[in-house]
Amino acid sequence: MRSTRTLRVAASATLAFIAFAAPVQSARAQTLPTAKSLLEKHDAAVGGRAAMDKHTSVHETVTLSIAAANISGTMEEFHSKPNLYLIKQNFAGNEIVSGFDGKTAWAIAPGAGAHVLDSAETAKLKVDANFFSDYYDPSKIKSAQTLEITDFNGARCYKVKIVHFDDSQRLIYFDSATGFRAGQTENLPMNGQDMERTITMSDYKDFGGVKIPVKRSIKLPMAEVTSEVTAVEFDKLDGSTFVLPDAVKAIIKP
Repeated sequence: MRSTRTLRVAASATLAFIAFAAPVQSARAQTLPTAKSLLEKHDAAVGGRAAMDKHTSVHETVTLSIAAANISGTMEEFHSKPNLYLIKQNFAGNEIVSGFDGKTAWAIAPGAGAHVLDSAETAKLKVDANFFSDYYDPSKIKSAQTLEITDFNGARCYKVKIVHFDDSQRLIYFDSATGFRAGQTENLPMNGQDMERTITMSDYKDFGGVKIPVKRSIKLPMAEVTSEVTAVEFDKLDGSTFVLPDAVKAIIKP
């Protein structure tokens, strides 16, 4: 890792330092595990893709809290193979709903009504909608590189940079002791702008053979949302869960 301080030294001493430090830094870089091995270790730690593949759907219930605003709420996420998705968030009686039925990505929010998501928001929702989105798939990644070992959310973690084929990037932090994903940072498209989002994950527990982080937080520039998973149900959903609401059907062009 590079130092953040700039030292004023004689030119000859600087050249000597660089000549000495360069191979040392290179050697240190070589000791880092590969991004591929860290991604595969995480998948194995949470049960492996095979454990998730035994299920056809999953429904999570989550409590939410924004301490800075002194408000709380709930969230429900519904996933079904291969890429059906619905998420409901309720704060102080106001419900925001969005989903993907395999073709159309949409949202309904107080004051904004129903609308079809733009291309950037749709691309992001499609990633979340993938039933196996939390698992390593090299066919969907342009490049992956382990950058360093660093502190993240109180743990020593390997920092991995992921670049997708659309050139969007994500930094993922893997706990060096457990292999679990401790969190990630990424830019989130919102209202036509990119907004940095940092997610932390902890307290992994087993549900149906799959280990899920029960405690999570999402840090946005305007607030931090903390959450806790209270229930996970597998294989109890059918297609009717993901049918487009009438308000969305009404605005879709034939």
